[in-house]
Amino acid sequence: MIPALLIWLYNRYAAAASKKRAERMQSANFHKITNGGTALLLFLFCFSFTVNAQEKRYTYHVLYNGNVIGEMLFHQKTEGQDTFLKMSSQVKTRFVFGIEVNTVDQSRFRNGKLLFSNVYRNVNGKEKESKKTTWLDPHYQMQSVSKTGTISVPIHYNMMLLYCREPNNIAEVYSDNFQKFLPIQKIDTHAYRIQLPDGNHNDYYFQNGICKSVVVHHSLYTIKMELV
Repeated sequence: MIPALLIWLYNRYAAAASKKRAERMQSANFHKITNGGTALLLFLFCFSFTVNAQEKRYTYHVLYNGNVIGEMLFHQKTEGQDTFLKMSSQVKTRFVFGIEVNTVDQSRFRNGKLLFSNVYRNVNGKEKESKKTTWLDPHYQMQSVSKTGTISVPIHYNMMLLYCREPNNIAEVYSDNFQKFLPIQKIDTHAYRIQLPDGNHNDYYFQNGICKSVVVHHSLYTIKMELV
């Protein structure tokens, strides 16, 4: 619409000029309009891409006895109806002996329903575990090194979503690692506890809907993850 209007205005007010000059001006104006139209299309494309693809990134320091021993990165990307989550961490410390742990967790949701999740753990250079949960209509297929299984109910909230969405009025969360639903206990305002099947528990603290910190209570140690 804008290029057509510019051409109409030019033809109306430049009619008294000579034909040769008009041709030169029309040619110059055409290139200007064309370039302007290209720039406009490029802007609209970039704007549309920005609207349709939204990303959020969070960095957490991993602390043990007040010392930073590693870092965890959380990445959330939304494209149309799909939401992709990725969480990776690297921790290196010493308890009785030196230990280095690398983890990568990934999830994909469509319209709020989990389609796929993968949990990968590497300890001191050796693969510790790899677990997958995949939607294969009409159920989820769960796979790990030692066993397989199925879940017939839809999964809308998993452990990764705890980092970007406070579990208001949500009673349970799917653990991609333990491959089962776990109860969510509210322990304070914007604070929740997840009791794990191995006897340990994690406490999650939120601010403005985003996880601000996580305290991992293990029988042998306590680790805190704090949003930077």
